[in-house]
Amino acid sequence: MKTINLFRLLTLWLLALCASWAQAQVIDDVEIRREGADAVVQVRFVAPVQYLRSVISRSGDLAQAFYNVLPSREPLTFIAGERRLVGGDGLPKVTITDEPVGLVEQRRKLVVGLSETTRMRVRAGRNNRSIEFVLEGLGAAINPPTALTKLPSGAPGKRYVLTLQSSADSGLQLQSSIPAALQNYQVMTSRRVVDGRTLYEINLGFFDTQNEARRARDQLIKRFPQATVTALAAESAAAPTDAASAAVPLQDFDAEGARLLKMAREAYQRQDSASALDTLNRLLELPPNRSSREAQELIGLVRVQAGDTQRARAEFELFLKLYPSGPDADRARQQLATLPTEAPLEARAKPAAESTTTTSGSISTFYYGGKSQVRNQDFQDSQLGGLVELPGAPAVSATDQKQLATNVDLNWRQRSAERDVRFVFRDAYTADYMPGKGGKNKLSALFLDYRSLTLGTSIRLGRQSPTGGGVLGRFDGVQAGYSFAPKWKINGVAGVPTDPLLDSQRRFYGVSIDAEALTPHLSGSAYTIQQTADGLVDRRAIGSDLRYFNGGVSLSSSLDYDVAIRGLNIAAVQGTWTLADTTTFNAMWDRRATPLLMLSNGLFFQAISGVQARRVSDLLANDYANDLARLRQHIKGTTPFMTQGLLGVTTPISANWQVGTDVRLTNISEIPKIPDLAGYENGMPSTGNIWSLGGQLIGSNLYSARDTHVFGVSYLTAPTYRGYLASYNNMSALNEFWQLEPSLRFYTQNTNSGLSAGTKDVRWTPGLRIGYRVWQQVTLETEASLEISRTESTTAQGASNVQTARRLFYYAGGRYDF
Repeated sequence: MKTINLFRLLTLWLLALCASWAQAQVIDDVEIRREGADAVVQVRFVAPVQYLRSVISRSGDLAQAFYNVLPSREPLTFIAGERRLVGGDGLPKVTITDEPVGLVEQRRKLVVGLSETTRMRVRAGRNNRSIEFVLEGLGAAINPPTALTKLPSGAPGKRYVLTLQSSADSGLQLQSSIPAALQNYQVMTSRRVVDGRTLYEINLGFFDTQNEARRARDQLIKRFPQATVTALAAESAAAPTDAASAAVPLQDFDAEGARLLKMAREAYQRQDSASALDTLNRLLELPPNRSSREAQELIGLVRVQAGDTQRARAEFELFLKLYPSGPDADRARQQLATLPTEAPLEARAKPAAESTTTTSGSISTFYYGGKSQVRNQDFQDSQLGGLVELPGAPAVSATDQKQLATNVDLNWRQRSAERDVRFVFRDAYTADYMPGKGGKNKLSALFLDYRSLTLGTSIRLGRQSPTGGGVLGRFDGVQAGYSFAPKWKINGVAGVPTDPLLDSQRRFYGVSIDAEALTPHLSGSAYTIQQTADGLVDRRAIGSDLRYFNGGVSLSSSLDYDVAIRGLNIAAVQGTWTLADTTTFNAMWDRRATPLLMLSNGLFFQAISGVQARRVSDLLANDYANDLARLRQHIKGTTPFMTQGLLGVTTPISANWQVGTDVRLTNISEIPKIPDLAGYENGMPSTGNIWSLGGQLIGSNLYSARDTHVFGVSYLTAPTYRGYLASYNNMSALNEFWQLEPSLRFYTQNTNSGLSAGTKDVRWTPGLRIGYRVWQQVTLETEASLEISRTESTTAQGASNVQTARRLFYYAGGRYDF
């Protein structure tokens, strides 16, 4: 991202309007925030995802986060995308690329590159639409978008904190965010015993005077109603002035502080700056203790040792502010005199009246040739587009493909202390050069989003994808919300679905309530929504979403029930649990109607009466004699259901290797006849339970600081066949320009029932993807895969029949990311 002027914005807008554009990126937005001593890069997605595992390179500047795109209310097609954070002020530049893993597009990875070595870890986000990259120890480098208002200082030695939250739960998390104007203060955790009961607290500080702390509390009281001013016993003889305040005892923290200080000194002496910084950050997050003063001086020395003079200056300046006199203060002044002169972070912060304007996005063009994928665009655009790709399904068909797909993704944002304004434009065009084919345009997003940070209001207007509230798919309309209490928000939505369904006219409206902190770790929402089609109730549903986040545990669930058709639409739960050693457990269960139950499904699965209806009102009159209850019963009985389940675990076994295993279940019920959809004219029988038992061996840094290897094996069993799959994927960054990704896939299947009983299929699929970064923002990519297949079967007369085939799929093109 980078600051742009109005002229450049208009130029990009005109370019977007004049070009031909196609599908959608999975990444919705990227933000960075401070969380204690760390900086957190949050990647948000346009659909639910499940984080699986991560691999971090030995070089400390590259990470890969593997994830699955979960079933959603909106069918998706995918393209690779990239986002950038420009860094500066002590933060590295961050490049985030999203791309598929293997041949199944729903299995993907984020490749995160940093401009400098950084201690980093990966975790699931607070909901099922985000993944977070934690940059350890870089929290202090994040400047608020507005200047910090300097409060008057009191007499030296008087120290206060704000106790924001208190709980007996050791996993206490902030129930709300810290406003930008207060983010230069430190967030600390503490522990104390009251009446024999251990309390864990989150504090904000430090404040020189009681009045300064009170003024900060006034800014936070709506977000933290229980916030109180607390005087620190070690620094001030003054008693707490709030009735609820109490002195924080230091005895519990002196021993821990001394232990951490010893570890930090040892790491500093052996020049292990990263370990020393990690230990000192943990020490300084404790409440003030006997080791705090020496630790604050030592962290400045460690920064100097690491060559980070900018943050070293900030650490020494903070030391002098806290401890202005003494021999160590004199040493700090001498250190400052030897460092390059540079304005401190606070001095470089934007003035309060100034806002920041940024833009990001990409423009890409790719030519696809050879053999087209089995799931053609007509299928993707149909009501069944959300069906999962089954294990063992062929990757390519015998139909030639000649397509040019051009895509644009534009994100413009303006932020200040009072508001956050965002404009998003995503559009795509696919030109098909096969005989009898034409072009197809797909505008997936064109909206303006406005949030008032002072009034608690928000509004999004235009073409957009659903973000909750029971909305089923992309629509033209408006979403609005109001935060009427610190933890509560009410939302309204109204619009028109953008994907046409014959000649039917559909509209919807709904209301939802969000609770961001029902408990310190639990949040959720509840909604009701109604959609009409040709003046009839198409869908009337109630539902809820619950989210739980506590350290390494992230859980989310969804429930949707149609009260008009009286049927369950969605029942889903998924979770991720990551341990300290990066061992990650995953679980998912998802059962949903596909498409979700609606009266208009009758147009898709309509009874054949000689005349095909194009409106719900005509269908009701012609085939059901205006018997609405009978039509709803038909919909309930013919709409197929898809069930998916997953249990998995990945754990490190050495510095360079991880091992994982998972069990997956897929079941798609019978699909009725669909006269207008190729391949489904006679319907499709139920798949039954398809089980997959898989294992993965993931290696990293085997021959360089940035190579990754994924070996996979799977055993598949279904009522009609059994299969074995073996695969290998490699990613090697040869240098800052070239990236190679060779792959190999072997699959064999024996069909044991049905018309194809006795058939054996064997497929080899080698592939190679090459990326070349021409300039910092321009990347050329090409990929080719060749499927070599052999099918052995027995004819009705007992003769053996062998068929072989070679099928090629390739693409080539380029992407400009800005």
